[in-house]
Amino acid sequence: MTPKNYVVFKGTKDGITLQFDPDASFVDICEQLTRKVKEASSFFDNVKTALAFKGRSFTEEQEQELMRIVVDNTTMDITFVKTESSQLMQLAALAKKEAIGQNVTKYHKGSLRNGQRIDFDGSVVVIGDVNPGAEIKATGNIIILGQLKGMAHAGCEGIEEAFVCALYMAPVQLRIADIITRFPEENKRGNKAPEFAFIQEGQIFVMPLS
Repeated sequence: MTPKNYVVFKGTKDGITLQFDPDASFVDICEQLTRKVKEASSFFDNVKTALAFKGRSFTEEQEQELMRIVVDNTTMDITFVKTESSQLMQLAALAKKEAIGQNVTKYHKGSLRNGQRIDFDGSVVVIGDVNPGAEIKATGNIIILGQLKGMAHAGCEGIEEAFVCALYMAPVQLRIADIITRFPEENKRGNKAPEFAFIQEGQIFVMPLS
């Protein structure tokens, strides 16, 4: 009898997607993921890629365990991690944290056009869109109540607790502290839920808000 595939690898132009069986136990998923990444270790040798988890939601601890399996058994340089977790408690915890020295928030009403820039010592909230060619740089958090299609750099003085949140997130470039990533093309197509990006274990993660 052929064993069921609980974990399926799919290569896309944006990176590697791990499709997980929504009904499988987490133990079975971990065991199969470990076996598969070991078998394909030469294929992933020193590959620089984005990684996406699809098919089901995991707790923060489970996501960390899956990442540990991948990192421990391959030499991939993972630049971006996207998950389908629906846990909003992590966002609430991040939102309540004030980055060191950051207790000031700048509110900007209106969209930013090509060539416009906000550079602020604190957090930034934009009530509007950030269009291609526009840029926001903040020592604290960045929240966009609209579309983020330009460039955003939160925690620009090295504060890794900072985050970026947008109702529609498809930036040309996203950076938090000293970690920079190219956003997957799949995020630039179609309608989707609001998302926020944050650093976890040295990687930028993106999580939907709904």
